[in-house]
Amino acid sequence: MEDKQVNRDPLSARQLSVAVLVGGLSWVGAQAGRMDWRWALAMLPLGVLLGWLLLRRVNRRPLFRGIGGGVLAVLYGAWAVVLMAWILRRTAQRIVYTGGSQANLLWILVLLALPLVWMGWGKAAAFFRLVEILWLAVVAILAALLVLMIPNVHWPYLLLGPGSWRQSVSGMVEVLSVGLFVLPYLYKVEAGEGNRRRGLTWFAALGVTGAVFTGLTAGVLSPALAGQLRDPFFAAVGVLGGTARLEGLISALWLLPDLTLVGLLAQTWGRRPRPAIAAVLALGLALTGIVQNFSAELIGGGTLALVILTLLIPSTGEKIVVPFS
Repeated sequence: MEDKQVNRDPLSARQLSVAVLVGGLSWVGAQAGRMDWRWALAMLPLGVLLGWLLLRRVNRRPLFRGIGGGVLAVLYGAWAVVLMAWILRRTAQRIVYTGGSQANLLWILVLLALPLVWMGWGKAAAFFRLVEILWLAVVAILAALLVLMIPNVHWPYLLLGPGSWRQSVSGMVEVLSVGLFVLPYLYKVEAGEGNRRRGLTWFAALGVTGAVFTGLTAGVLSPALAGQLRDPFFAAVGVLGGTARLEGLISALWLLPDLTLVGLLAQTWGRRPRPAIAAVLALGLALTGIVQNFSAELIGGGTLALVILTLLIPSTGEKIVVPFS
């Protein structure tokens, strides 16, 4: 009976793929200019291979099933809250910095969390449909940025010595890690030929986008200057605006990927209202300031560890530990 109920609200492979791409742009905004575009591209085939292995491992079966699935559910849920808190804190700090305001960081965190609690109180299918609509706005933003940035690239900057491979690997792990958090939903995807291939195509497109905007950021600012700035990607956009504060505008528009990513992480908690509870817990953790001390390398390493554990821990059994609807 339980198996007959798991797909009451089926999702499409496109909806999950769009969520991965839009949410992954949040990490792109944080890492563009910090990574080296060459290392980022070199990491992409390995990332796609891991994505393929994870898709084969899940194979449209519930990830959180049985004792092993219960262990994974705890690991996913705990790490999702840590990532949500880290992203909320990072986003709030970026808004204050790029907006040039003296707004209270705590109030910004609360305002960011409110739509997450609202989305977490609804059904997962509604969240993914919303992201599919937001995708159109994100495409327009990316197209505008390409038009603005490419003519202002100083191309010799792209040929300077390679940057830190450690930082680049950690950055690409963060960018591509978004795909990890749609695995619990794969069993709700309507069956179709080529879903895995299309999903990997969207996944690879996210990695290419990250490498492209990393290169453009370095080309506009220079790798040396980009490495010294707090938010090099948004600083590069600000250079393009001249007297206009374009970095503040793009930073505000980039809330679409930021909230998509945090909302996707919250959705791994399962059936409503659990995602709303996850958002509240992440807000509390972000307010403490503890996550501010976490480095990007620590975040990337923890996420890579979760990838490995997902590949190694079997999840078999009759009972679905964390139901989704």
